Amino acid sequence: MREPIVVGVDGSRQALCAVDWAAAEAGRRGLPLRIVHIATGWERGDIPAYRGRGPATSQPETPGLRILDIAEERARMFGPIEIERRLGIGPIPGTLLQESAGGSLLVLGQRGTGAFSRLLLGSVSRQAAEHAPCPVLIVPTDTDPRPRLPEIVVGIDGSQASVDAVGFALEEAAERGLSLRGIHAWDRPDYPAEMRPACYNTLTIEEEGARVLSESLAGWAAKYPDVPVIQQVIEGGPAAVLTEASRTAELLVVGARGRGGFPGLRLGSVSHAVLHHAEGPVAVVRRSGGGTSDG
Repeated sequence: MREPIVVGVDGSRQALCAVDWAAAEAGRRGLPLRIVHIATGWERGDIPAYRGRGPATSQPETPGLRILDIAEERARMFGPIEIERRLGIGPIPGTLLQESAGGSLLVLGQRGTGAFSRLLLGSVSRQAAEHAPCPVLIVPTDTDPRPRLPEIVVGIDGSQASVDAVGFALEEAAERGLSLRGIHAWDRPDYPAEMRPACYNTLTIEEEGARVLSESLAGWAAKYPDVPVIQQVIEGGPAAVLTEASRTAELLVVGARGRGGFPGLRLGSVSHAVLHHAEGPVAVVRRSGGGTSDG
């Protein structure tokens, strides 16, 4: 059974940007697209699918069905994609996670309207990125107008989560015919003056970063021999470095949690900051997520 690309919609322009990305991804991978709208606060009697046994056409159109119609029409512009529509009811976090079960990727707009208005910054995004059974991709509406480089960037800190992110990023690069740039960012500790070391060995730190990159990428070359890989150690705060990379990359990939060069990588710290400020699509890959995360 083919795992669908799942996209959440709420009728906003931001959600339609997510539909564009999800539909294009489904077309590239030859996977079905599942379009989900969650009607919070509605009673079952307001949704035709839950009313009696009569045909849905005999019932008045609801806002939720119209939102799905618009999203489906948009998705079909990307070619002959197999599309499944879901009109859910209930609290967004739990219902969205249920609808993404069995999916290969969950795609969401950076911001929305109504029930999805806090999708990025509130509890929904945290639960989606940390608990979704598949990688989660956030698509911003307004991006830097400059041309994007033909590459996918992945943040690497040596944790298993970032290794899983490498697998997802390489799969995406192979599907799109792009190169991969692995970034390890490090920042100087902000010690009080009296605690600062007399000598700060930058060379040693950069050599350690190069080692982390090499070990994290090892083993993937044989699986994706046609993907050019660039390894880069950059001095700077991880969130700032990755946010800058998102301005020109086709896609930025991070692990949901990390360590070392990305201390406390999870929504609420580095990944949360990246999602908030990124100027391009960002995929958050949770440990043991879907796709190629087994390495």
